[in-house]
Amino acid sequence: MVLLTLKVILLLVVILTSLYSALMYSARKRESARQLAELRGRAQPLRRLSLDERQALTPFLFRPDRPGKPIRLHSEEVFPLSGPYRRHGISNQGNQTWHHMIGGVEVILPFDAEHFLDQDNQAEVVFADKLAVVVRLNGFELLEGAEREQRRETARDQWQRGESGHLQDVTLDDDDQDAARDPATGDRHRVEILHQRDETPAEIEARQGRGLGLLSGLCWSLALIAVALAASRQSGLWQGLWAALALAGAALGLWLFWRRRRPGPAGKVNRVTGYLNLMPVAVDEQQGTVSVAPVLGDKFPFSLPDHWRPHIKLEQDQRLDLGLRVDDYSVVDYSEANTPGRRFSVDEEQRRHPPVYWGRHLSLALVGLVALAAALLGPARPLLDAAQTGQWLAGAGPLPVDEPASLTATPPALGRRLIVNGEGRCQVAADPARVRCDRVRWGGDTLTPPDLEVDPLTRSLLSGDLLETRRERSLEVMAMMRGGGTGDRRPLVVSNARAVLASIDEACPNDDERACAELRRRALATLYFPAAPEEQDWATLRRRLAEEDDAQHREAVALQGRLDNLSDAMARVAEQRLRPLTAQLAEALAAQQKGGVVIGAVDGTDLIPLPPRDPAGRHWETLRALAGDGGRRAFKLDGVLVRHDQGADGAPLWLLDPERVDRGGPALARLLWVVAAVALLLVHGVLALRGYLAAGRRRRALEQEYGG
Repeated sequence: MVLLTLKVILLLVVILTSLYSALMYSARKRESARQLAELRGRAQPLRRLSLDERQALTPFLFRPDRPGKPIRLHSEEVFPLSGPYRRHGISNQGNQTWHHMIGGVEVILPFDAEHFLDQDNQAEVVFADKLAVVVRLNGFELLEGAEREQRRETARDQWQRGESGHLQDVTLDDDDQDAARDPATGDRHRVEILHQRDETPAEIEARQGRGLGLLSGLCWSLALIAVALAASRQSGLWQGLWAALALAGAALGLWLFWRRRRPGPAGKVNRVTGYLNLMPVAVDEQQGTVSVAPVLGDKFPFSLPDHWRPHIKLEQDQRLDLGLRVDDYSVVDYSEANTPGRRFSVDEEQRRHPPVYWGRHLSLALVGLVALAAALLGPARPLLDAAQTGQWLAGAGPLPVDEPASLTATPPALGRRLIVNGEGRCQVAADPARVRCDRVRWGGDTLTPPDLEVDPLTRSLLSGDLLETRRERSLEVMAMMRGGGTGDRRPLVVSNARAVLASIDEACPNDDERACAELRRRALATLYFPAAPEEQDWATLRRRLAEEDDAQHREAVALQGRLDNLSDAMARVAEQRLRPLTAQLAEALAAQQKGGVVIGAVDGTDLIPLPPRDPAGRHWETLRALAGDGGRRAFKLDGVLVRHDQGADGAPLWLLDPERVDRGGPALARLLWVVAAVALLLVHGVLALRGYLAAGRRRRALEQEYGG
C-alpha cells in the first residue's frame, strides 16, 4: 500500500511538473507574440533587404519547433530590435528545442550569429509570421556569416576528402583576420593536411573492440531457459520443440562468440600537422582551476586514448604531427615535431601488445554461474538425473519386485523404475509417538505389543461407550414440527446424563487443561436437563442436579450432531490421559522393528492408508492395530529409485519417487542444463581469469614502454 501511494504521488508530481512546464512554455510564446506585435506597431523600417540577403535567409525560414514547416516574410523591410538575450526550450521524447529571444521577441539566428550575442544586443530583423529573423547582430553581418559558412563548408569538404594543403581558415571578426594574416600568429592557427589513408586492421579493432559478449550471453540464457521449459513439460511434442529451440540458441551463442572476427569497414585517417592550443572550457571558481581542451590550431579539438594521457605532456604552441580519424577527431598516431623519437601509434601498440578481451569470457561465466545456481536450487539433481537418463537411454523398462529378498540379492541401479507389490507394516516413530505410512517395512519381524492396561474410564471415553442414548418418538415428532428430527438434528435421550457429568469430573480433576475445559464447554452446550434448562455454569449445574436426585432428573436431551462432537472431545481427553501409555507403546513397537527392507515414497504419500480417524486422532488404537499379523497390510508403489541407504536399525532403505515415472526426457534436459552451465562456468571462468592476468601484464608493459 505504501509503495502504491508513493507511485501515485510520483505520477502526480510528474504530471503537475509537465503541466506547469507546458503552461510556462505557452505563456512565453504568447508574451513573445505580444512583444512582436508591439514592436511592429511602433518600429520604423531602417532599410529593405538586398537580393543577396534575401537569398541567404531562405534556408532559415522555418519554424524552430517544426523544421519542416516554412514561414513567410511579411515584407522586405528591416526593423531595429534591441534588448537582452535569453532563451527557453521544451523537451519532447529526448529532443530539445531552443527558442532564442532578444528584447522579449523570439528570433531566428542564422549561420553563426549566436557567437555574437552579448548582454545588451543591437540587432536588425525582418518579420516572418510570429518571429523575427536576424539580419545584423552586434558585429554580425548576414552576408559575412554566409561567407564564413561557405568557408566552413569548404573546410569540411577538404577534411572529408583529405586534400593536402592548409585547411581553410574561418574568422569571426577583424582581429581574427589580422591575426590570421600576421605570420607570427597565423601559423599557430593553421592546420595542414599532409595526406589521407585508410585505417589499418589494428586501428579498426581498437575502435570497434570485441564487446562484452552480451549478445552471445543472451542467446545462451534463452537456450538455458528453453531447456528448463523442456524439463517441465509433460508432452513429448513440447519437449522436442523447446529442445530444438534450446539447441538453436546454444548454436547461435557459440557462433557469435567463437566466429572468426573480420574487421569492419575502414574509416579515413588524415595525417595533419599544426600547433597545439589549450582552450579553456570550464572554470571551477571554488577550486580555482580551469579545465582546458587540446585543439590543433584553431580547428580540431582532438581526443587521446585514455592510457596515453599520463605519458603525454601537452604544452601551448607545441607543434604536433597527428593521425586523426576523420569522423570523430580521435588520435591514432601522435608525435611531437621537436622530439622525433617519441611517437605513439595505435597500430604499433595493437601489434606489439595485442589487446585481451577478458570481459567477454566473464559475461558468459556469469551466465553459467546463474544457470548452475538456478538448477541446483531448483528441480535438478545431477547425479540422480544422470542415473535416470542412463536407464532411460538404455531402454530399461519397469522392474517388478514381489519379494524383499530380490532387492537385497540383486540391488537395482539408481534411477531404475520399480513396481513394488507386497504386504508390509507402517513404521512407528517413538519421539514423538506417531505412525509413518510413507515408510513401510516389508518382510520384517512381527510386532508384539507390551502388556499395558488402560483404566475403564479412559477406555469408555476413548470408545464412546460412556454415553447411553435412546430414541423418543414424541421428541422426534416435536423436532419435526420445528423443522428438525433427522440426521444431526435428531433428538436423543441421554439416560445416564448425570453419570456422564460425574465421569467428566473424574476424568478432569484439573480445570486448567485445555482438553478438559473444551469437554466441559461442549457438555454444557450439548446436554439439556429439565431441572436446569438455562444453566451455563458447570459447578452450578452439578449442584442443582444433586439437589434433585430422582430418575427424571438423571436424564437429558441432546441432538445427534452435538453428541458426536461431545464424543470427539471425550476422545481427546482420553488421548491426553493415554499419552504416557502411548509413548511406552510406541517406544516398545519401534524397538521391535527389525529385519526386512524399508520402502518409502519421497513425496510423503502413504503407501498403506490408515483407518479413517476422527479429529480426536486415536493414536493408541492406531498403534495397537499395528501389532500382530493384522498390522501387515498390502501396498503398491510405482516409482523411480532415488536413494538406497541403511536405516537406523540396519535395515536397507529404498526410497522411490513416483513423480519421476516416465520422465526420462525431462531428466535428460535437466542434466544437459547442468552440464551446459558447468561448461560455461569452467571454460569461460578460466579464460576470463587468464585474460584478466594477461590484461594486467599488457598494461604494465605499456606503462613501462611509454614511461621509459
